[in-house]
Amino acid sequence: MRLKTNKLDAHSYITYFETSGLWQELEFLFADFYPTYRGRRLELPNFPGEQMEELGFMIANKKAQDFKLEIAQIRIL
Repeated sequence: MRLKTNKLDAHSYITYFETSGLWQELEFLFADFYPTYRGRRLELPNFPGEQMEELGFMIANKKAQDFKLEIAQIRIL
């Protein structure tokens, strides 16, 4: 999953997760999202959590395959 504080920023903050094929409830902490640019980790602080303009999902396993991600709810607490 990938977050941006500003949609015009070149870098994103990412964290990885795996799916099981079954309904799951996943919980992420903003502090777990680290900054990257084109796959390279940057020496910047992790996601500050004060502002978010973009949230996205990326398949990053470098394999061609069918993929479906159903999301019932996203909550920010």
